[in-house]
Amino acid sequence: MHTGEIIRFYREKAGLTQSQLGEGICTTTHVSKIERGKTAYSDEIISLFSERLGIDIHHEIETFQHLEKQLHLWHNSIIMRRMNLVEKIKAQLEKSAFLESSKYGTHFHLLMARYYILHQKTEAACAILDSINPLNLPAFETNLFHHVQGIIYINRNSDENQQKAINVLQKIDMNDYHNHECYYHLSIAYQCVGNKVMAYFYAEKALGYFKETNNYLGSIKAESVMLLQLSGENHLTERYRNLIEDCDSLGFLEQKGMLLNNLGYEYYNRGDFSRASLSFKEALKLAEKGSLTYLRRLSNFTDACMEGELCTDKELEKHIHLGLQLSKRLKSSLFLKVFELFSLKKNQCRDEYVSYLEREALPYFIETRNLLLIERYGKVLYDYYVEREQLNNAILLTRQLETSR
Repeated sequence: MHTGEIIRFYREKAGLTQSQLGEGICTTTHVSKIERGKTAYSDEIISLFSERLGIDIHHEIETFQHLEKQLHLWHNSIIMRRMNLVEKIKAQLEKSAFLESSKYGTHFHLLMARYYILHQKTEAACAILDSINPLNLPAFETNLFHHVQGIIYINRNSDENQQKAINVLQKIDMNDYHNHECYYHLSIAYQCVGNKVMAYFYAEKALGYFKETNNYLGSIKAESVMLLQLSGENHLTERYRNLIEDCDSLGFLEQKGMLLNNLGYEYYNRGDFSRASLSFKEALKLAEKGSLTYLRRLSNFTDACMEGELCTDKELEKHIHLGLQLSKRLKSSLFLKVFELFSLKKNQCRDEYVSYLEREALPYFIETRNLLLIERYGKVLYDYYVEREQLNNAILLTRQLETSR
């Protein structure tokens, strides 16, 4: 935005015509050429325009030149999750009278979408993306658009959307973008679709970037993804404990809860249900009660308690009842089915359990492409068919599971 554009912005804001602005100063044609940057002009004319419009042109030019730096700082603050600075810079940017009408307008709107994602307002972020035509955007804004779109797909939490996230994030040209945080989001998407090699590869690249930029939270998150790909290896629990201690030291309670939950999975997969339940319980304490995260961790805790026979029937019934209630309140079809399976298993209704698994639960897990639950409950149903010598059912199920992968 050159000086003429600033003059035009404030002229239109004041409701003046070019003729009215130039009256007694210069011709209407000269005003038009100045606004379009098509002619030379004297400092005196610009001073007279500024006086008539009630602005300090030098301050306005300086403010505009500062916009690009502010947008960069805001983007970096969002990546680093420095929330106080995020809000402070946002407030400053919103005071800019001509930001949205300048060449930085799209850049600002895309960062607003990231701001909404940071505050878990995905629909608001989607509305911004829907308002932007991705065709013919400058290189940086094109890559930022892809990045934001990829994050939204990841947050929609289904394997189909994770694959969409991978496809769109792979479009980013790092020669024009230079924000290697997108490697972390690629690692998350690959983790969700079960591609351990690519998840580890991109998490390791993200870890290098986060360390270079002193992004401690990002480093912990990237290493967490790497650990998930190494399940079953020696010294893994020690590495989890070290990261958990780092979270304690730095006050990253949300990340601590996620690590405790992941550590619970590690113990669970090793058959150590006692330690798994303790990790899940600690993770549960750090989740907001009534949230989807709380419900997910309650499910994990209940599962570990059942598998390890670690609590009384009365305690188990209490956990299952709470899970069913919360699933209904959050309208979570997934966890309604999971807790219904827990209930049938607790009450030792094996025929009803298998019937519900066949008719309701497993088809839903396959439809929503939940790989972890497909693998787990597919095996339960397969073992049941083999035990009952229902070999045709076992073969059909195997084919169905292979197709869903």
